[in-house]
Amino acid sequence: MEINANYYERDVLAILSTAQDSNRARTVINKLSKNMFASRINKLAYSAIAELSEENEVIDFTSVHERMSSIDNTENNMLYMADMLGDSTGSEALLTSYAKRVRQAYYLRDAQSRVQQANDLIVNLADITKVGELAGQIDEIFSGLMLETHDKKPVHMKEVAQDYVKRIEEKMSGKADDHIVLSNIPELDSHTGGFNRTDLITIGGMSGTGKTEFAVKLMNHLTKTPGSALIFSLEMSNAQVAERAISSDAMLPVSALRNPERLESNNGWQKMSTAISGLINQDIYMYDQTGLNVKDIQAIARQHKRDHPDLKFIVVDHIGLMELGDSKGRHDLQVGEISKTLKNLAKEMETPVCMLTQLVGKQIMQRPMKDRVPVAQDIKDSSRCEEDSDLILLCHRQQVHDDKAPDIAEIVFGKARHAVRGTRIYFRFIDGHFIATDQSMAFNTMDAYYNEKSQAKQKNF
Repeated sequence: MEINANYYERDVLAILSTAQDSNRARTVINKLSKNMFASRINKLAYSAIAELSEENEVIDFTSVHERMSSIDNTENNMLYMADMLGDSTGSEALLTSYAKRVRQAYYLRDAQSRVQQANDLIVNLADITKVGELAGQIDEIFSGLMLETHDKKPVHMKEVAQDYVKRIEEKMSGKADDHIVLSNIPELDSHTGGFNRTDLITIGGMSGTGKTEFAVKLMNHLTKTPGSALIFSLEMSNAQVAERAISSDAMLPVSALRNPERLESNNGWQKMSTAISGLINQDIYMYDQTGLNVKDIQAIARQHKRDHPDLKFIVVDHIGLMELGDSKGRHDLQVGEISKTLKNLAKEMETPVCMLTQLVGKQIMQRPMKDRVPVAQDIKDSSRCEEDSDLILLCHRQQVHDDKAPDIAEIVFGKARHAVRGTRIYFRFIDGHFIATDQSMAFNTMDAYYNEKSQAKQKNF
């Protein structure tokens, strides 16, 4: 089927060339581009009109013809313009409607092209084992498909400010802010105010510092209020993720769940049953297939969001286990492409994405004992991850380095667009779990510990 909107295109061009209402004309021009016109001559005429509008010049028959000639000196320009104006039967009141038809025809032509691209990929598939990769490519082809533009236009600061004040008033009255996703972890929300729906959150940590445990805790708490979460577990099976979630909610060590006789004491069975009862009523989805690349995750997440519009949090554990596109390419650039894609995914779906990553333990271990609190630069291939992330949370347990250190875990803000970089929040770390604790007391405890280490080092000198 050939999609031809030439009559609408010519009417739009004719009306714009004689429009009396400049505001209406500019509104239409702002929503059209030359690529939306099918023929070369219509593209040329619209380019001339758009340029004149941009320069605040008069738009009429003569000026449009002169500008067309300056862009592409063709003898037929004058004749074409005269025919176009003579044939047009549209009125200025119909300009917006006709412009919409031009856009619709363009998007339908684009859809035809995308369908053909997808069909060519399917027909030319030579290796059946590449079906997963094919699905990601096809999803990417159709992700940009549109059938009409949004009616969005530039908004005056006054309107935005008034809307912002309204949001604050609603929050003061106890109404939830739809633009924010709360973690429901008070120690975290008090500093961040919650996650923006387009945030990329990075959780980093050395082995044994609890980054996966903290991500599971986040996921558990987020889904205690309406909305669902999705975790891509590239390291653990779905059963292991569920075990971590039950263990975290029940405040029982994982080893106790794996040795049921240990549940006999301290109400273990009751704690586990209560945790399971709560978790089965929370909307947590798990995907544990190994060998995924970022395009796979992108495609699966998009489909999941379509099936579950209430999705409000995505976890990827962890990017170090993700398949890279080119084994011969630079590793840092490929990791950068992963973080960029996940950030774009968060923006596209308006759903916070949390990616887990390892820290370079070797460079941390080379620092003095008191200076082993991680920073963003300790993230493997950190430069791009740091650039793309809106919030970087670094898990640190001094006990990993010194068994005489307090049993306190620190979550360090390695980067925070909407909070203070360097902020630390504290938890007791018992049986592998982050347990809420008094922040002032924990700060004083760790401060005293670090001061003692500093004084001890000075005495040794």
